[in-house]
Amino acid sequence: MNSFIGPALIGWVSTLAISVGVSLIVAGALAVWSGRLLGLAPEHKLWAFIVGFAFLCSLSTVSISQPGTWSDTLFVAMLPIWAILIYFLPSVAAIYGGQPNLNGIFFMNLLFGWTIAGWVVAFSWTLRRSAKVKRSNLRRTPFGEVANNKAGRRPAFNYSARQVYLRTPQLRTTKI
Repeated sequence: MNSFIGPALIGWVSTLAISVGVSLIVAGALAVWSGRLLGLAPEHKLWAFIVGFAFLCSLSTVSISQPGTWSDTLFVAMLPIWAILIYFLPSVAAIYGGQPNLNGIFFMNLLFGWTIAGWVVAFSWTLRRSAKVKRSNLRRTPFGEVANNKAGRRPAFNYSARQVYLRTPQLRTTKI
């Protein structure tokens, strides 16, 4: 253990810092590029960033592990994946919870999640119920926004005069 303190520790920490920094830049570029190329929704871009960052950090640990021991290498490579998924747990919960302020939660988690207080604030922000947002009658498709009609019903303004006449309660007793 004494051999690890000193220049070896400085070399290891600098290698780790450079690997994490490069992983952040590459994962961010990957998320933006794949989002624009594939037309991904914002929550899928965040998933691309989180997963890309986790796997790039796990690849950076391969140089740290001892050669010839695959079980240790696999264990060491899994540590960053679990650590990053736990670190981004508030963002993942916001994605699944459908939070309207997902970007704010993600940036709070990204920038201040390394402090325990920042992580707790981001997680509590995720769990807080947001005010009901009025949903529109439109839904997104790859071809644009279309009317969100359930069970194949037509909108009310497309009904014929005869159907409106028959649906009106005070006019049902009259003959057609």
